Amino acid sequence: MCTMSWFLREQGYELFFNRDEQLSRSRAELPAIQTQGGLRYISPTDVDAGGTWIAVNECGLTVCLLNHYEFQQIATYKDWISRGEIVRKFAAINSIAQAVTDFNKLELINYRAFRMFLIERNGDNALFVWDGHQARVQPNVSTPKSSSSVNAKHVKSSRKQYFADLHLLESAEVEDYLAYHNSHFPHKSEQSVCMHRDDANTVSLSHISVDSRVARFAYTDGSPCEAQFEPAIEIALIDLKTRAAVSAVTTTG
Repeated sequence: MCTMSWFLREQGYELFFNRDEQLSRSRAELPAIQTQGGLRYISPTDVDAGGTWIAVNECGLTVCLLNHYEFQQIATYKDWISRGEIVRKFAAINSIAQAVTDFNKLELINYRAFRMFLIERNGDNALFVWDGHQARVQPNVSTPKSSSSVNAKHVKSSRKQYFADLHLLESAEVEDYLAYHNSHFPHKSEQSVCMHRDDANTVSLSHISVDSRVARFAYTDGSPCEAQFEPAIEIALIDLKTRAAVSAVTTTG
């Protein structure tokens, strides 16, 4: 249960991600700078599972995870690997091309269905889909993307239509997108982007901003209609050619 949107800038992008969760889940740890595979990235931490659902690294690449409820496997006996661990793994890559290679190596049968979105600092993106039976990669998908565990088809369609009604594809204003992610249209419910149900609601809003120099991560520790953004965390971006050279030395060594 999540909603993600983004728009491109001349050098970089702005990305917004509402995380919707059961009220029974623990509150996530606030975003922090972490390291994976010698690469620094910013992400919050899912306390219950140990992984994360969103991260941006010092190459300017962001990775986000949306559950794929329409294709959720019903087997309960299986010891599933947390999908949040996939995000941590892919937070240590520097390109979509590398992600495709790594995705094809995953033993996906050990994960519940998911969709994983990656966007590079130049704006190129791809959606990696595992529906529980088949895997595929969709290059350069359009905004927004959403998921819901309740009445998924209707909820996703409604949120997408509201996005279109606000003419956000023609906007490059952060405030317009924040208003969308704070919205309760048509009313405060499972249908609204800022989602509220008796058993679940939107528990955070992540706003990632990437330009030619830095990646910034701002986060609300609670529903965006109620919580304020925590102080943003940022990391300086590294030169991708330098990163590639370091990776080559590490691999051969």
